[in-house]
Amino acid sequence: LLHVERNQPQFDRLENLYLDHNSIVTLNLSTSHTLNNLKLSHNDWDCNSLRALFINVAQPVVDDADQHCKIDYQLEHGLCCKECDNPYLDRLLQYIALTSVAEKLQRTQGRCSTADAINSLQSLYHFITQQGVVELQGNLQLEAEVNELRTAVQQLTIEQIQQQQLLARLQAEIDTNLQRYHLPKDELARPSDSLNKLFTHLRERH
Repeated sequence: LLHVERNQPQFDRLENLYLDHNSIVTLNLSTSHTLNNLKLSHNDWDCNSLRALFINVAQPVVDDADQHCKIDYQLEHGLCCKECDNPYLDRLLQYIALTSVAEKLQRTQGRCSTADAINSLQSLYHFITQQGVVELQGNLQLEAEVNELRTAVQQLTIEQIQQQQLLARLQAEIDTNLQRYHLPKDELARPSDSLNKLFTHLRERH
């Protein structure tokens, strides 16, 4: 579970609610909730959301707690949370950063292409665009974050396309030099291998 804000009417009518061990960032409960037992540990809480939640939820109702927090997280009412102005944007940028590191590693190992990176970004942009069609139930903060996400993903997509175009030009330059020096081109070889072949040939000439 990640986003449960729309479930508040259902949650308010429950007596027991177990939301521990998920990836929930924010949670809303009304002052008229009927909960007697609530588990919230091991999530990805936003600190401001937790403070607002505990205004309406008495501490005895929450009967579990986190023991250790990740870097950049702190304990608030016994639960790990992160301080940030835009919690969903923060999590998305963190996800993009982790994805970027993973894709760079895959590219160095020959298991990922620039096209793969662009496709993943376009899929993310499509998801956010679709979410924008859905009514956000008056959540102005979430609506503002979705708009920021669209802008961030659009910019990242443009940068990836520019990198793809640069890579295509460099590959064309490598092919031109292979022909210039009458070197055979291996269609299955990576551009870096072809470039090394060129460098080796030039060193041997001198």
